[in-house]
Amino acid sequence: MNLLYSAFIREDSESIGFINKVRCQCFAFRKEIENVYLYVSRADEAVLYKVEKDDVQAIETFKYNELSVFKEKSKIRKIRGFIRYNSFLDYLNKIIYLYDINILYIRKSLPSKKLISILSNKQVIKVLEYPTYPFQEECKRTRPKIEQFLFWDNKLKRLENLVDLVVGISGEKDINVSDKFILTSNGIQLDNTKLKKRSDKNYVNLLSVAVIGFWHGYDRIIKGLYEYYKNNPKKEVFYHCVGDGSELANLKKLTKELSLEKYVVFHGTKTGEELDKIFDESDVAIGSLGFHRIGIKSASSLKAIEYCARGIPFVIGYDGQDFPKSFPYILKIPSDESPVDINEIVEWYEKLTHSHPNYSSEMRKYAEEHLSWDAKMKPVIEKIKEIAEEKGKSRPWGW
Repeated sequence: MNLLYSAFIREDSESIGFINKVRCQCFAFRKEIENVYLYVSRADEAVLYKVEKDDVQAIETFKYNELSVFKEKSKIRKIRGFIRYNSFLDYLNKIIYLYDINILYIRKSLPSKKLISILSNKQVIKVLEYPTYPFQEECKRTRPKIEQFLFWDNKLKRLENLVDLVVGISGEKDINVSDKFILTSNGIQLDNTKLKKRSDKNYVNLLSVAVIGFWHGYDRIIKGLYEYYKNNPKKEVFYHCVGDGSELANLKKLTKELSLEKYVVFHGTKTGEELDKIFDESDVAIGSLGFHRIGIKSASSLKAIEYCARGIPFVIGYDGQDFPKSFPYILKIPSDESPVDINEIVEWYEKLTHSHPNYSSEMRKYAEEHLSWDAKMKPVIEKIKEIAEEKGKSRPWGW
């Protein structure tokens, strides 16, 4: 069978984590399905990839017209985006027929008339993914009210009715959903994730890696450092902030206001060996500390999963649904606006290194057994197989 994964996200944007997640899902599909394709957007074109076992190969590109090309500072950015999205869907429809697609896996996209028309195709098995579920609270905080009213509030249920399966990436376990839903959580491709090296030193390095938004709550770390250094501590603590994003300017401003330039380092976006080196020099990672700002109490966080796979203990401000409450390598702090207690982190880390001297390899083992994308996508693939059998009636899987 031929599966097409469609995601209207710019792979040339700063949101590296999103495109990595989508590719990892495709690699999981490729282990069970012979032909898997990935269709994503760029600033000025859409691109179709053929997914191999551990890589993707571009096989076609589709140029957008000049009016729809992404421009960061354009005054009509939203209009450009909508035109670009419609072009993306036009090409999507062509790809379905040109490549004889049997399964269309589509990451949540604006429920326009054109998308509804595509999903009305009864010859194709259609799967809709909500990358965050439930999505309503996030939508309210990140989408303009007029966009919510015209599109998200009124048409998503129609999309759900048109597809064969809905996949919700969720950190919440106690959600009532219909039989059409499968709830799973984020995973990781371990092959591309290096275990961090131990680095013994007489100071502590904190690290966060993200496309920085206000919901990450990293301002709590900076304010915590300010309180920490008021008391002339014996051990120095440094905070390394990796990534760009809408909140970065505010964090830099706060650092300057509190005269913490010596202790807070902004690295910008890092990948590959550069990022590996930063991880090797770090002791404790920082997950999201501000999910309460967008109404989230529990979550399945990609970054927390990566921290675990790399073998670096981490701090979070929410209930991590991928880990048991007794998981010793996580420090959960209050979900509020209080400055982070840096001294608590230091004491927790020092105790952990004594009680679990092999903590990195222990964390990695847990990731291998519970957090890989193969494990996370298995129930989805099994359900798609069932639907294929039903649609094919007497035809076996692989028709």
